[in-house]
Amino acid sequence: MPNAKDARLDTPKKILMLGDTGSGKTTQFLTLPGKKYAYLFDPNALLSLRGFDVDYDEFLPTIVRAAAKSLNKEKPADLKEKNTSEVYMQFETQFNERVETGFFDPYEWIGFDSATTLLDLMMDRVLSINGRLGQWPYEDDWGPQMIAFTNMCRTITGLGKNIYITGHMYDRKNRKTGITSRVPMMTGQLVQKIPLLFSEIFGCDSDTDEKGNKIYQLHTVRDKEFTVIRTSIKGLEPVEPVTIDFSKDPVGQGLGGILAWERKQSAAAPAAKAVS
Repeated sequence: MPNAKDARLDTPKKILMLGDTGSGKTTQFLTLPGKKYAYLFDPNALLSLRGFDVDYDEFLPTIVRAAAKSLNKEKPADLKEKNTSEVYMQFETQFNERVETGFFDPYEWIGFDSATTLLDLMMDRVLSINGRLGQWPYEDDWGPQMIAFTNMCRTITGLGKNIYITGHMYDRKNRKTGITSRVPMMTGQLVQKIPLLFSEIFGCDSDTDEKGNKIYQLHTVRDKEFTVIRTSIKGLEPVEPVTIDFSKDPVGQGLGGILAWERKQSAAAPAAKAVS
């Protein structure tokens, strides 16, 4: 039977990066070592990655008509044409084919940016199937979206590859205590279920230093603002600086630097034990 003391450090990382827009979630992907591939669902994601060595494909949420629609089931909108969305199906078909053909084998990291817009993509598909694309979802639309997202995340994190997924957060007020906390911008029970699939969950944040320069930080422990933070990396500060100096190669800076530090610490530990 295996023993935890023999567990390998090179077990694939499954990283979930949570934060507001502009907090550096996408940019930290550039700091990771090795060959990288990214699925981009956020229309702005490529702005953070362009100019760097990252293979990618874009699958963007459907653009729908900006027409007023009734929320009453008995009074559907007067649609002159039938709106449909096949974007999620195109992604799912391509992804499944690539898993079967070993497309991802050469890559050290596979990124998905972001979970928030991937959920939008899935809801577009659900509403398209129900003939209501562009309208507000009904209660029974959320169930199929949650099942599809859970299945996709289980597939992604089960690939045996290093996984990097970004997601946004929102303020949720507890009805009993009245306390407001920040949680992943996910549907219903996904807020609790999806983080269980990841080995590292970090909170991304931005601030300004004393000179007025923008700096980026990584929250590594649970606090009132980031309630789902968890990491297997021992010895980190509660808030780690991860600002990238783009006058140099970003690889090995920020989050990439933290992962490199973890490998060095692990390599040094057996040697120290042998000496003692």
